[in-house]
Amino acid sequence: MKAEGCRSGVRGTTSVLVTIVLTPPSPVVGGGVSLAPQPPPQDLLTCNWYRSATVTDPNSLILIYVQYPNPVQNNGPAHTGRETAGPGCALNIAGLTLSDTGSYTVQIQSSTAATPVRTHGNALSVPCTEILPKPTVTPNQTLVLENGTFTLTCNSSPSANTVLWLRDGASLVPSERLGLSPDNRTLTVPNVTRGDDAAYQCEVRNPVSTNRSEPSTVMVAYGPNSAQIDPPGPIALTLGLLLNLTCIADSVPAPSYRWVLNGTDSKETGSSLTFNPTTWAQQGTYECWTHNPVTGRTAWASVAVRVTGTGESPGWSNTLQTQGSQVWHQRPSAVLGGAGLQGAGWGDCG
Repeated sequence: MKAEGCRSGVRGTTSVLVTIVLTPPSPVVGGGVSLAPQPPPQDLLTCNWYRSATVTDPNSLILIYVQYPNPVQNNGPAHTGRETAGPGCALNIAGLTLSDTGSYTVQIQSSTAATPVRTHGNALSVPCTEILPKPTVTPNQTLVLENGTFTLTCNSSPSANTVLWLRDGASLVPSERLGLSPDNRTLTVPNVTRGDDAAYQCEVRNPVSTNRSEPSTVMVAYGPNSAQIDPPGPIALTLGLLLNLTCIADSVPAPSYRWVLNGTDSKETGSSLTFNPTTWAQQGTYECWTHNPVTGRTAWASVAVRVTGTGESPGWSNTLQTQGSQVWHQRPSAVLGGAGLQGAGWGDCG
């Protein structure tokens, strides 16, 4: 970074164009910097450094450096113990902090000039060059309903001059649906879709450093909109042989399960039901009910199972009814209460 002085008339001084050069050009908090007038003053007698854009406030005087006949440094009220003067009227500052940000003015007296030469300007800007700490995203885990809204915040040092967002490691492309605060530190996503289920990070940058947060997980809750049982029916099963029924439902988070046989809760709560029919009573209509406690949605499916052995099983009709992809046997009204069975369905729990 380079700051130019300016020409202006000040009684008792001559103001000329003097350039202050920073080494390094991008100072880092905790490091050091040298502010040197360029070109180096000739026949230097004294130079005064001020932590100010002017020399009118005596409390802003950092130091006075006398080079002739022997180099001497006299500290002023604004000296912090970290500033030293060097050859060529350079000001060296060690252990930089954010409080070192500001304007610095140098006033130079040479043996060949009748009046001092002054330059001033914003010679040092530390916040832009801090080594950035690792940012964080809050909240670090979010569960949001499909079609809902979520908001993430990137927490970082104020010296980060660029904030970017990533989804699953890829840069998040701005769109009409994505809302960003003016400083890019807050991300708002309305009308959430299943595609928004991902890991989000923020990345912060400045001229000397880049850092990225740990992922913040966003889970989109949805479903179940439907359910199905595998294998589909009707199923003819011989007495004594194992049968495994699997209930399939697309839902996040995973739904709870409940199995019902001929209208009676079987107390089975897994996604699969395995049984070995030993009596005719184990045949009939098996229903799987799934429920998502977050979305409040419920879906169910059914399948007809016929147990076969010696002769026809009692109370069973050979008539089949179908609807959609579900197939089942119609049980006699004495067993099923006279109601026709729907093969699959869903609903919202109130």
